[in-house]
Amino acid sequence: MNRRGFLKLAGALPAAGLLPELAWATERKTKNKTEASEKVSSKSKRQKAIVLIKLSGGNDGLNTLVPQRDYAQYAKYRTLAKVPEHKLREFPLDNGMSVNPYMLSLRRWWEAGELAWIQGVGYPHGVLSHFRSSDIWETATNAFEHSEIGWLAQVLPQYKQGLHGIILGEGLGPMAGKDCHTIAMQSPQVFLSQVDLVSDIQPIDRGSSALKHVVNIQHQLHDAGRQLKEKMSNPQHLSGFATSVLGRKLESVAQMILNNVDTAVYKVEHSGYDTHANQINVHNNLLFELAAALNSFGETMKQHGRWDDVIVLTYSEFGRRVQENRGGGTDHGTASVQLVMGGRVSGGRVFGENPRLKDLDGDGNLYMTTDFRAVYGTLASRWFGVNNPWSEFGSVPFV
Repeated sequence: MNRRGFLKLAGALPAAGLLPELAWATERKTKNKTEASEKVSSKSKRQKAIVLIKLSGGNDGLNTLVPQRDYAQYAKYRTLAKVPEHKLREFPLDNGMSVNPYMLSLRRWWEAGELAWIQGVGYPHGVLSHFRSSDIWETATNAFEHSEIGWLAQVLPQYKQGLHGIILGEGLGPMAGKDCHTIAMQSPQVFLSQVDLVSDIQPIDRGSSALKHVVNIQHQLHDAGRQLKEKMSNPQHLSGFATSVLGRKLESVAQMILNNVDTAVYKVEHSGYDTHANQINVHNNLLFELAAALNSFGETMKQHGRWDDVIVLTYSEFGRRVQENRGGGTDHGTASVQLVMGGRVSGGRVFGENPRLKDLDGDGNLYMTTDFRAVYGTLASRWFGVNNPWSEFGSVPFV
């Protein structure tokens, strides 16, 4: 069963109100395996975690890291959709690039060596469809391959048993796959209020495969809810978090980390990056929200002694075209940038080549110079310490 089919089938669960709020993708087969997972979890007091933030819509890397040294060439392509040159003095980097000034709240993390940038990230023959390119990024395939298995579903089962990931939002994305135990929810509060509606039903061995699948999912929902309820029964009160939608999502992630929920990945989404018109205002506001949420999340992790246990990584399905359009925006492009933060990040560095504005492809897009699978492989081998399925693409030593 593919992931879209699973989500549709999950909608048949006999629990009123559950359907759009959560999904649990796993095929735990025995009670013994569950008990073994709980034993492993009880020993793991300081679970390392990755926090993935999808910048949905296609983030403009050229207005996130702006070419300060090559500003004259940049300005030839953009009049309305450009960052003013005098603003680039606020957050300069050491490679001729400058961070968008609306992300100034992150400067202290850069100076502390706990934030890094990765430039020119993409894949050969970049696809400009939101859905298709998202699938490529989330399954670690290429422009000519299709897969139903998320990239994290190829890594996390090697790393730990039990719950692998929690998604605050819809869809399993990079954690799709029968061997990856993942919960998708709108929020921990909604999940816990609704999971009580699911009565426990023991897995069955008889009946149709569809019936067994639904019954087993219901049993696993109940089991997951019980475990989360134990961890989140007395959530810590956190203050000072950004009040945006993204800020509230990262506050929920922080609460789960601080309450020692035993999972390895959290994924959230920040929407609105498809900036076809009036880009400069829209994009600046998005980057301001992103930076404020990251700043408050990092500060909370640091205050509670968990910053070394966390890596935050952004990604987007593609970048934007170099030349602005007639609406003062930009159309779908190829290569973009990624931000990575954490106490163990090799920060204060920019990985990858600066954008070559005089050397664009036939569609006027930047060439990718860092394969996104090198980023994934680095996390697999250097963060989780497991086999790297993408070693052929090299690595990016940000950790």
